[in-house]
Amino acid sequence: MRQLQAEDLTRLRIVGDVRTSPTEDRVVFVEQWIDTQLNANCQRVRTIVKGAAPIDLTQGTSDTHPRFRPDGKAIAFLRRDDTLAQIWILPLQGGEAYRVSHFPGGVDTFDWPPDGTHLAVVARVDKNNNLEAPDPTRLTARERYTSHIKVITELLHKYDGDGYFDPYRPYLFTIDLADNRCDQCTHYPYRVSEARYTPDGRSIIFRSRRGSDYDRGPEEGLHSIELEGHTITELVAPGAQAFLPAPDGALVYTWQDPAEIGYDHARLYFLPNGASEASLVAPSFDYPISNEALSDVLNPPGDVITWDRSGQSVMCLVSMRGSVEIAHISLATGTVAKITSGHHVISSFSRSPVNNKLYAVITSPSKPGELFRLMDGEQTQLTDSNAALANEVAFIEPEYFQATSAEGHSVDTWVYLPPKSYTEPVPAVLEIHGGPMAMYAHAFFFEFQLLANQGFAVIAGNPRGSTGYGVAYCRAIFDRWGELDWADIEASVDAACQRFTMIDKGNLGIGGGSYGGYMTAWIVGHSHRYRAAVVGRPVIDWVSMVGSSDVGWDEARRAGGKHPWEDDTWYRQQSPLTYAGAVRTPMLIEAQDGDLRCPIEQAMEYYSALRYLDQAPVRLVRYPDEFHGMSRNGKPWNRVHRLDEILQWYRQYLSIDDDPKLAGRDILAAK
Repeated sequence: MRQLQAEDLTRLRIVGDVRTSPTEDRVVFVEQWIDTQLNANCQRVRTIVKGAAPIDLTQGTSDTHPRFRPDGKAIAFLRRDDTLAQIWILPLQGGEAYRVSHFPGGVDTFDWPPDGTHLAVVARVDKNNNLEAPDPTRLTARERYTSHIKVITELLHKYDGDGYFDPYRPYLFTIDLADNRCDQCTHYPYRVSEARYTPDGRSIIFRSRRGSDYDRGPEEGLHSIELEGHTITELVAPGAQAFLPAPDGALVYTWQDPAEIGYDHARLYFLPNGASEASLVAPSFDYPISNEALSDVLNPPGDVITWDRSGQSVMCLVSMRGSVEIAHISLATGTVAKITSGHHVISSFSRSPVNNKLYAVITSPSKPGELFRLMDGEQTQLTDSNAALANEVAFIEPEYFQATSAEGHSVDTWVYLPPKSYTEPVPAVLEIHGGPMAMYAHAFFFEFQLLANQGFAVIAGNPRGSTGYGVAYCRAIFDRWGELDWADIEASVDAACQRFTMIDKGNLGIGGGSYGGYMTAWIVGHSHRYRAAVVGRPVIDWVSMVGSSDVGWDEARRAGGKHPWEDDTWYRQQSPLTYAGAVRTPMLIEAQDGDLRCPIEQAMEYYSALRYLDQAPVRLVRYPDEFHGMSRNGKPWNRVHRLDEILQWYRQYLSIDDDPKLAGRDILAAK
């Protein structure tokens, strides 16, 4: 076995978005790999028929979102070409795939009606509803050289990962497959993100934010549109997420209160046909109906909820204490029963209506996600996409335990230990997750594997603020970061150092991204315990975040309802920039130029302050043309470069023979 290297990231193959045929024993799924020469993430659709070996179903390099036609004789899928995705249909009885959409801004998603004659499509066009892209040869000089100018009049006008909303926005269309006739159902300025036909095929339910406050936030409600007459009715207020219509006209969906800005969790609701109000299903179930697990190796997601018995019970993904399971929920009684159980994360699942088998993509800390068949309590692995890499390197299984906080509650903690070939004691790196409303989980994390393979113990935990442990646990830090969460973080570190004596407790590094970048900057501004720090895509100054982040204005809810131009006391107290003068820890800052969630100026403010003060080494690495999620889904070589930067930074400053003045705990008066 050899050491894992950063470039091994490019050898990983990732599977997900599993779907089962409505008429035969067939499953389709998406496999993703990296083309190092093109610096591209590539995808194709594969299939398994009657338990045989997987085979390729599509031949493209950017094929995703496979969906069976209701008769099972074809699939539709998205194929991306020149950065735009369009819909293609592939007959499963033989024949070539053919394209059925030509939207100038591409297609986001689509759905089949029961009869398979049309498609509901969420696609992008300009505000004038032009279905053809402008001909560049017919543009005047003025049009050519001013087309990039952005004129902004809305509060919510950009979203990280999506970019600025104009010139193309997603609206709802239908396509008649008999003649490819396109009918536009919604119009400017209301964006649409998802659409599903009702089982009678007469209406479409879609997610959108409409009305006079359409630009006041990213949360969307559910609406129905009648295909005859295009009458639109609001069904659910903003906050709706996954949803399923039932044959009798009922609706089941998950909803999260926008006023909580993520500090609660998605709950299940049931709206019977004709009812004016929905009922909360399983009100005592205090876990999210969603996949909240964090990883830097993202499996293509599937549906969160699906029918078990239509209109009576559902199967769904639930996030519970570091695991993601499939659960069964009765709509009548609210009874919740886990179908799966284990130290793992299920990112996608589907049940075959033909033989009642469950198919699921399952990952664990030492194994990237693979496709399994679940039946009668047994798991049968159907893919082994990473066998070649696993035969060369040893993926490390972490030690999982509960640390005990000073207040007596447990904090889930994972410790990845280097191979025994390393000389003890070993330096350790504390990793802090983003969010904070998310959770580290029993999932494969390449960065953790890399650091551990290279000789660093890795400590990761879920402090208060994390999801998967009940609403109270998550909401405990609603208006204050850097206090209760910091106490829990240190409880994980202390417990790890006590439990694993090979860890050199005077030789610790600290790092994280987003909220994890914030907490890293916060901690080194209040303590000298850590000898090296990596701050990724951070929040540094809440005052500037309010105006520059895509949804920054909502932070006023945490500040007692006051914006910084009214009272900046909370914003200054909560900003790591306020404590920059106390930093003595060597600092690597990495950020993305196109980040709209934690914009690049956050990293620049911090770098400028630390470099001007010149009290510790500081290095800034900026990645152009990347959004906030680069470490998970950015350009492959940028991701490799980032990992090498982190590894080299820790190697440089976490040596055994270093300045003893930086060793040990030294809480500053600034705390």
